[in-house]
Amino acid sequence: MSHKEQRMDRINKAVEDFGGFLYEYRLTHHLSLQEMSEIVGCSASYIWRIEKYKRFPEMDTTLRMLLALWSMEEIYMYLREIVTRERKAN
Repeated sequence: MSHKEQRMDRINKAVEDFGGFLYEYRLTHHLSLQEMSEIVGCSASYIWRIEKYKRFPEMDTTLRMLLALWSMEEIYMYLREIVTRERKAN
């Protein structure tokens, strides 16, 4: 799988399943909940609740978290994918 395909898979995962994306990111990068919380600026318990589908963050919180994890290009691609899916749904 090419780097571009891997990046699109990561973006699609974040769009479709943000909790699963956070969990996989954290495990892939060998981060504890506390370490992840320090990186993205949310409490460890909040991240745990997102990963366990007990909380669903608003878009501004999601973007703030992604800003700590991704490049601006990836965030732009993420937003473009969300807009594309919203247009298709309507």
